[in-house]
Amino acid sequence: MTSSSGIQATLHNADLWKKFNSPMEMIVTRKIGRKMFPILEYSVSGLNSTAMYEIYLHMERMDDHKYRYRNNEWENYARGDPITPVQKIKHQSGAQSGMFWMDGPISFEHIRLTTNSKAEKKDHIFLQSLHKWRPVVTVRKLENGDENPNFDEEFRIQNVWFIAVTTYQNPAIKCLKVENNKMASGFRSTGNHKNSLPTRGTKRTASETFPTPPSSTSPPSKMNSNGHFSNAHYSNQENFDFSMTGNSHQYWMNPDQNTWIYGYNMEQQMEQPVINQWNMQNFGHPTNLNYEQYGNPNNTIGPEFYHGLNNF
Repeated sequence: MTSSSGIQATLHNADLWKKFNSPMEMIVTRKIGRKMFPILEYSVSGLNSTAMYEIYLHMERMDDHKYRYRNNEWENYARGDPITPVQKIKHQSGAQSGMFWMDGPISFEHIRLTTNSKAEKKDHIFLQSLHKWRPVVTVRKLENGDENPNFDEEFRIQNVWFIAVTTYQNPAIKCLKVENNKMASGFRSTGNHKNSLPTRGTKRTASETFPTPPSSTSPPSKMNSNGHFSNAHYSNQENFDFSMTGNSHQYWMNPDQNTWIYGYNMEQQMEQPVINQWNMQNFGHPTNLNYEQYGNPNNTIGPEFYHGLNNF
């Protein structure tokens, strides 16, 4: 569209808007507002490259009717709500030279539509639901760095209008938006956006949670009836020296650190697998074993503290 001054404004993404051959629907919400899709992107020409301009956007009620979607079409069914004052939103780039505005598309992607008439955020535009609205872009020329309303020029693009709704009424419009909006991939049957999420964690087995110690420090495989290891000779005999006590070292669990400790005087710790036959007997007196169970080398009942330890 070209004005008498020679300034021209066109819709930069007109091809996308043309895909919606039915009356366009735009969602409006109350709390945080809803961004438009398709967004409004304009291209301007005919500006003085060195002069300063500001660009504004507002929504204009097209008529005094209220509409409803019935029998797969929109129809006028009531008198419209009282028309509200015009609310112009300045482009976030502020005052810029004509060359700046003509250099690329002017996007109003940050604009949000709301049904809250008391919204105070500067990028929110209040709209009445079930009414027809047309976006209007205004080019304001600044004289000596000051705003001069006498130089405002408004541009309305033909066939660019919509009906404000709180939920989509025409299924075809909703499908077109899902198909063309890159931010709506989660609503597509082939989106599979959840499948691309990174794995949050992998459940570990008991052997991974409590690694088996190296063979050089593994305890002997035989024990006597008292639950003590026999006085045998091993390749790492120094780890089983019993000169301090006269008895072979016992393996026992430190419940505060979830680790197995061997030796009375070595004060060394190592991680072990879950409780089993060869180390169960050296716990002392577990609270959940009776006298007959305690000392039985075939007993596999563990202390209450460790029940469910491997069910994380």
